[in-house]
Amino acid sequence: LFNTAVNWNYLLVNPNLKTKPIKYTKTEIPCYSPEEVEQLLKALKNEPIKYQAIIILTLDSGCRRGELTGLTWEDIDFEKSCININKTTQYVSGYGTFEKTTKTASSNRIVYISNVTLDILKKYRKDQLEKQLLSGNKWGNSKRVFTTEYGEDMHPNTPSKVLDNIIKKYNLKKISFHGLRHTSISLLISSGTSIQIISKRAGHSNISITHNTY
Repeated sequence: LFNTAVNWNYLLVNPNLKTKPIKYTKTEIPCYSPEEVEQLLKALKNEPIKYQAIIILTLDSGCRRGELTGLTWEDIDFEKSCININKTTQYVSGYGTFEKTTKTASSNRIVYISNVTLDILKKYRKDQLEKQLLSGNKWGNSKRVFTTEYGEDMHPNTPSKVLDNIIKKYNLKKISFHGLRHTSISLLISSGTSIQIISKRAGHSNISITHNTY
């Protein structure tokens, strides 16, 4: 920014040239081991199908939270066993929840998911349609996969609250919702999956991001 200002003759010199950059310390984002994933999945069996779908789809796909809440049913291909991640939702105080493009161009991607996850999504879709019929005209017009109990767009923070409540309820290790994405990618790495495949699946712009992060 300042270099451009100098080039355009708004400034004589770049005031940042003599400053010392802040030392960056990389912090690890907590994630689950395979054994801890099993504990989470066991706990989920006692939870509503919507909660199961939210967490299991995230664990399987490694999608970001906004990508998850941005999914529509048109993005789910049950025949090809994949989801099309092409948008995200975000909440801004005073403005509300809105749809936006994904983080980067490489974030637009097709992610293949397991039959177990597909079955969970089918059960959840059936449950959602039953609620829609019971609600009648009171049901909202959201086309998202994950909605409120009244058919409106789900708040992007809701998945985090769902996970937090489950962790507290079953005394599981505390991780953030983004930690589910890290768990998904870490499990792929430990299984020996190619770093190129993992990077593309995660929606990273280049392989070095995957290397540096994991």
